[in-house]
Amino acid sequence: MYHLVYKADGPLSIRSILYTPTKNPEAMGFDRVKPGVSLYSRKVLIMPNAEGLLPEWLRFVQGVVDSEDLPLNLSRELLQNGPVIMRLKSIITSRIIKWLQEESRKDPAKYKEFFQTFGVFIKEGVCQDTANQSEIAKLLRFETSEKDAGELVSLSEYVEAMPEDQEHIYYLCTSNRQFGLESPYYEPFKKHGTNVLFLHHTLDEFVMGRLSNYEGKRLVSIESKDVDQVLKKWNESDQAKSTDDAASALTEEQINELTSWMLTALGMPVKEVKVSERYMSYPAIVTDFESPAVRRMMKMMAGDSKQQIPMSPCNMEINVHDPVIKGLYSLKSRDADMAQKVAKQLLDNAFIAADIMDEPRTMIKRLNEILAHAVSK
Repeated sequence: MYHLVYKADGPLSIRSILYTPTKNPEAMGFDRVKPGVSLYSRKVLIMPNAEGLLPEWLRFVQGVVDSEDLPLNLSRELLQNGPVIMRLKSIITSRIIKWLQEESRKDPAKYKEFFQTFGVFIKEGVCQDTANQSEIAKLLRFETSEKDAGELVSLSEYVEAMPEDQEHIYYLCTSNRQFGLESPYYEPFKKHGTNVLFLHHTLDEFVMGRLSNYEGKRLVSIESKDVDQVLKKWNESDQAKSTDDAASALTEEQINELTSWMLTALGMPVKEVKVSERYMSYPAIVTDFESPAVRRMMKMMAGDSKQQIPMSPCNMEINVHDPVIKGLYSLKSRDADMAQKVAKQLLDNAFIAADIMDEPRTMIKRLNEILAHAVSK
């Protein structure tokens, strides 16, 4: 797909031809490939598929590297850990990163195709190669809420388009774009016209965690408590403009009574039930919950074990303007058993929206009981 002819006489003598294949050799679950670059000295093969010449994440790059600074009788140990090899590795790695950056600027459409094929290696590099992390991050591409489906932007392009009063780079890990657009966590950002990165790959959450910031801007998940401050500011602004919301909501006394009852009715893993300070059309969400990616990793580590992984403690935020929540307040006095089922269903719905529900089928019986109660009225 791309090719590079690189020559240098200092600080090391280097002659190299490198290229990227058209297809990902590890796609479709194939085994991890061996390094694709062979090492020569004065046109004599020193090591085919040279391990240690490039970092692990660049194993998809293929070609040859020839350096006159390498002795022909170099031992395998020195080939992997010697100072000349380490210096050669640093130079070649930096040049490959620069090469890919140049290609991305030269032809963004072609680079999009490249990233869709080899993006997983780039993301692996951000997680593993701390020495080059900031430069590798320039190669990342993501969908955003403001662009059309399938259109990718770099983190630099996102930052350039940010309003002056926006402090952070916001992102949402979601299995697909439609789920992201319908997420209750995205709703307040949509209402206030704030662009959000949509991350669809399983590695993305780890990439954001390892990178943590870009060009002085923090990378912040819109599902995390790090957005509480901006959500509170938006909520206060919305309430100041609103004329009828307060009259339709529950009173302070009713709210305290309902949240106390819900905390008791739900039990673990809910550690707090409180009124949400974010705009949303959903009756409830969970916050301060464990990472979905971490939870999936825990399930993978458990393997075939029959032991169920307990849900980590989280907070539940309710929308006191929502008819379900207002109806729940009345229902708990008339039919406490059904009210508890509705509260638990709201919690499970919130778990599904947060992508931390392990087995949705466990709620089917309860959901049918609620439906039967609803249609019998």
